[in-house]
Amino acid sequence: MPPMRIVSLLPSATEIVFALGLGDSLVGVSHMCDYPAAARGRPIVSRSIRSKSHLSSAEIDAIIQQARAAGNPLYIIDGELLRRLRPDLILTQELCEVCAVGAGSVFETAARMLDYSPEILSIRPAGLGDIFDNIRRIGEAAGAAERAGALLGELRRRTDYVAQRVAGAGRRPKTFCIDWLEPLRNTGQWTPELVELAGGVEGLAEKWGKSREVGWDEALGYQPDYVMVMPCAFNMDRTIAETARLAERAEWNALDAVRAGRVYLFDGQIPSRHGPRVIDVLEGLAEAMRPDLFAGLTPPGIFRPATRAAPVVIG
Repeated sequence: MPPMRIVSLLPSATEIVFALGLGDSLVGVSHMCDYPAAARGRPIVSRSIRSKSHLSSAEIDAIIQQARAAGNPLYIIDGELLRRLRPDLILTQELCEVCAVGAGSVFETAARMLDYSPEILSIRPAGLGDIFDNIRRIGEAAGAAERAGALLGELRRRTDYVAQRVAGAGRRPKTFCIDWLEPLRNTGQWTPELVELAGGVEGLAEKWGKSREVGWDEALGYQPDYVMVMPCAFNMDRTIAETARLAERAEWNALDAVRAGRVYLFDGQIPSRHGPRVIDVLEGLAEAMRPDLFAGLTPPGIFRPATRAAPVVIG
């Protein structure tokens, strides 16, 4: 029996495919699938209508709002390439039209361009349990259920390690996780849950809920103990550059966490992807808030302090 041919149209699913040891079965990816490095050599099946890699947060937001108002797509699928690749399994999503091609476009293109019916698996996670379930579903669909079980066992072990060590560790520090910088937005879905598991509380966000705009007056009224900057889909270099612009705002400098040096920058490409590396983010949040318990736990490149931090007194 020939090996399965998989096309992944979102970075999270691509990371899951490789984590399951199925990289050789991946015959096509989206333009945003860049991890692991081997994914970059696969044929690119979907592309952005307009390049945004050189634009600021405010400029990207303006493009997105204009596209929504006009009813225009942000991404396109190369139907001819999809036909040539002849996938057995297509992985897509229903979570965010800004982050990747929507499932509707995938079903429509497959029906129009293919003379057969591949399996199309669409995922829409809200919490960590959903992410784990999607790893299981992708493993089963790709004929790798046993590998998925082993991967999930390791991810759950790491999750439990963090959650058990912070249990009873004292006051939970207030945390503000920033998903976008201009306009200012909080995080949603699984990130508030990760903060909770790491021993903090995300008082400006709804666990398993959607990201929303946050006014500076709201942020100042909340006065978080920690600020975690993790702009969606921005790598560390862009996160550093965008955060530097915040230093020009009086409101930013009026945050206690900023004045105390308790600001941490995350590679924003990782928290926004609902794959195995969300546990790296969990470990990074835990290490940032409780270095006394978790120093050295996090893999390199996940997060870094913006400045030297003053300790939070845990009572």
